[in-house]
Amino acid sequence: MSVPLNIFLFYEILRMKKVLDICRTCFTNVILAIEGQITMTLDISEAINNIFDVRVPEIFLKDPSGAEISWLLPTLGSWFTSL
Repeated sequence: MSVPLNIFLFYEILRMKKVLDICRTCFTNVILAIEGQITMTLDISEAINNIFDVRVPEIFLKDPSGAEISWLLPTLGSWFTSL
C-alpha cells in the first residue's frame, strides 16, 4: 500500500463497491415494493419512474451526503455499459 497507484486503486475499488451496493439495494427495494412486501417510498417510486423512462436513478449518482459518487450519463443503458 505504499505505492501511490495502489492507494488510488484501493480507493477506486471502494468507490465502485459503494456504487454496486447502492444499485443492489435500490433494485432489491424496487422488487420488494412492487411485490408489496415493503412500503413504496418516494425514493423507490422515483427510481421506478426513472428506470421506466430509461434514465439513471438519482440514487445511483449521489450518496446520502449529496456528494457525487458515480459518473453522469444520460441513459441507463450507457450508464450500465460504462459500469
